[in-house]
Amino acid sequence: MSHFYLSHVRRVDDEWVAAFFRDLCAAVAKRVGRAPENVGVRGDSHSSDPQLDRLGRATTLVALLSPRYFSQSYCVAEWSYFQQRVDVNWSRTGRRVDAIVPVMWEPCPEDAADTGAVHPALSVASDAYRRDGVLHLLRLRARYGADYDMVVEAVADRVSAVRERLPEVHGFTSAGSPEALRVPARPPSRAVSFVMAAVAEHELPAERRSRQYYGQSPLDWSPYVPGNSDALVSLVKDTATTLDFSPTVLPLDDRAVEQVGTEGDQDRLVVLLVDAWAAGLREKQRLLAAVDERSPESTTVLEPRNEDDTETAESAPELDRTLDRTLPLLRKSVSEFQRWGLPDAEKFTAALRKALIRAQNDAMKSTGAERHPAPSADDLDTFPLLGRRSS
Repeated sequence: MSHFYLSHVRRVDDEWVAAFFRDLCAAVAKRVGRAPENVGVRGDSHSSDPQLDRLGRATTLVALLSPRYFSQSYCVAEWSYFQQRVDVNWSRTGRRVDAIVPVMWEPCPEDAADTGAVHPALSVASDAYRRDGVLHLLRLRARYGADYDMVVEAVADRVSAVRERLPEVHGFTSAGSPEALRVPARPPSRAVSFVMAAVAEHELPAERRSRQYYGQSPLDWSPYVPGNSDALVSLVKDTATTLDFSPTVLPLDDRAVEQVGTEGDQDRLVVLLVDAWAAGLREKQRLLAAVDERSPESTTVLEPRNEDDTETAESAPELDRTLDRTLPLLRKSVSEFQRWGLPDAEKFTAALRKALIRAQNDAMKSTGAERHPAPSADDLDTFPLLGRRSS
């Protein structure tokens, strides 16, 4: 018998999931007096099938919730299998068992996984966890080590508290669906345009001597992997696709500027990728100024600035002044989803994921508002709901 089965989106963040699994096994093992290798199991990271034999041997399900969790058939099947075991146990004994422990791996759209009172959210005195999830704590463990340890300990407490062996569910079919779990349907894939404010190698200013980061076109700009002309394009596309967006990548030109919405336009999501060297060129300054004047809420700016690029580091003060002059409104914005001077691919990817998750949250709120329009003042039978959390 295993004390828990770890359910998560596979082939994503594998290294971090493995680290969390090891730490949770160690914490549970201390509580139950068993070896760490005998207290937890997880699915085959190379398979998209639910591991029913491993599920049947586990007492609890620890589910790492992320924006994609309930869109994966095997995750739905794993959750559904444990839900049915809990329901069968209740029908036989009249007791509810806390056998499903939802853990926020990454921030999810509001109400994307309505686990209900039967499976309460993890109770941890950590603002960082409630805001950013476990993955963020792991990536910045040097800063959030105490918060991360609190999360692991809280999960281990709930796992070790369950000693009741749940009944098996005979004839279970793995063809689960979010509808069967009463999980709200996800909105259709949303388009995102990545606009690359960079230049081809032959367009670089003379003072930019390190040309290995550039190629034959602006889309070949590769700030973190010199010489790999499709590295940044592939990174942003893969990150967006993982979060169920439909990405396109465009060079910054007059056509791309038209992709940028106006203030309050939430239908057009644009991520502007800025090379600070290119921002010093007159034509790029004109185009960037046009983007900046619109100052849209739906535009996120990310500025890769490789910490290993010594030439860029030496020119940092002048590059910052150029960006301040070219993008004054966006540079002054206090939005935590606009990131400047991102020193490596990991921090760039983390900032991009945050920005896209924020867009998903906004889309969910917008969809909810359309489904539940504000009551008319003339409708005396309709009253506003009190006590809802404001956004």
